Amino acid sequence: MTITLYHFPSACSRVTMHALEELGLEYDDYCVNIMQGAQRSAEYLSINPHGKVPALDLDGKLMTENAAILWTLHRHFGGNKLFSTAPDDAIASHDYRADLSWCSGTMHPMVRQVRMPMRFTTGEQDGVRADGTIKLTEEYGQIAARIGDGWWYGESWSIIDTYIYWGCSTASKGGFALDRFPALIAHGERVRARPAFQRVLAREQAALDREGITGVAL
Repeated sequence: MTITLYHFPSACSRVTMHALEELGLEYDDYCVNIMQGAQRSAEYLSINPHGKVPALDLDGKLMTENAAILWTLHRHFGGNKLFSTAPDDAIASHDYRADLSWCSGTMHPMVRQVRMPMRFTTGEQDGVRADGTIKLTEEYGQIAARIGDGWWYGESWSIIDTYIYWGCSTASKGGFALDRFPALIAHGERVRARPAFQRVLAREQAALDREGITGVAL
């Protein structure tokens, strides 16, 4: 089986990369330089017409959208490494798919409002960022209360934890005051300490070095 991940270091594609590492899969990675607009190039649009990362080529089958990719990887490769507590039954496992949809459809846009408000307006950006900050503050308060000193699902790490960490770290880079939520800071440190995530960081750095890209905080 051949697997190619189209990604950019520190973008949300790192959630998919972490999933591949946790699953122990061999894959190639192709860095799409979104800082220079490579996601809108004819070459990349021929691969992913949506012009976004991540995109995952799994034996010729192109997959897009983080939430869908992550659930497909979970179901196809088995072992419950991404969701150790998820049941096989479609109805019983609904909450796990709902959590993925919440990450991508609710939390993710709020993070983007804070980090990249220009993507939501052609005019004044401060109001967009302020709105995202208000929403994230409420959302992160609820997340911190649920996680405490553990994981999203209690004692078991899941790929949801990585998605949450990505959101927190990205919002922080956009000026969001994450220090109001020490539980989320500690949670992020636990995510980053996982051996598979350390491999992600090394692979992302290698991609940056390979492409000669600087100024990206990992």
